[in-house]
Amino acid sequence: MRRREVEPRVRRAQAGPGELAISAGEFRTRRIECPETGLVRPMLNKVRQALFNVLADDVRDAVVWDLFAGSGLLGFEALSRGAKQCVFVESHGAHAAAIERNVKSLDVSSRARVLRTDLFALISPAREKLEQAPASLVFIDPPHAMIADFDQGPFWPWFANLHRTPLVNGYTVIVIGHHAQLDLPSDLGAFMVADKRSYGNAGFTILVRSEEDDEEEG
Repeated sequence: MRRREVEPRVRRAQAGPGELAISAGEFRTRRIECPETGLVRPMLNKVRQALFNVLADDVRDAVVWDLFAGSGLLGFEALSRGAKQCVFVESHGAHAAAIERNVKSLDVSSRARVLRTDLFALISPAREKLEQAPASLVFIDPPHAMIADFDQGPFWPWFANLHRTPLVNGYTVIVIGHHAQLDLPSDLGAFMVADKRSYGNAGFTILVRSEEDDEEEG
């Protein structure tokens, strides 16, 4: 019996070599470019559809920020489902260029902005104002290794101060994509877990502002 070839996870998420298909909405089945640098890990279709099913009407007319954007897939999915605006933040030059080509291909230049910059420098308590902010919805889908250890690296100290930046307010919904085995605490400083799902090795957690934090600020 011929052994069945098993494709890599990234390939199973793609519509073709270097392409990804948008799953629903205005641009359903439209393909976007996925940079083939080996550094982009697109959220699998099953996980992505589950995420947007949970978010439901929170996406429509939302101001969205797609951080660690990669191909921009999550942001384009949001635009396809009726988001008003999406800001893509990506530090890798080839990835940012691919997002810009995808913006042009989908003809959403009036609704999208691509920032090629370091996320941690851009979004910080030291910055008083950001255009297209505060966000209604923030996608954060970093390399899994970056967020695997709560005591190492820049991510979690940055996240602990996120509520002090102009990106978010008391109504912002945050989505973190992560490995299914990552055990996020129910309380992450100014934010608390509203929902958590896992599918195979991948998962996501939806966070909202902690009521206690809002009371302290009010």
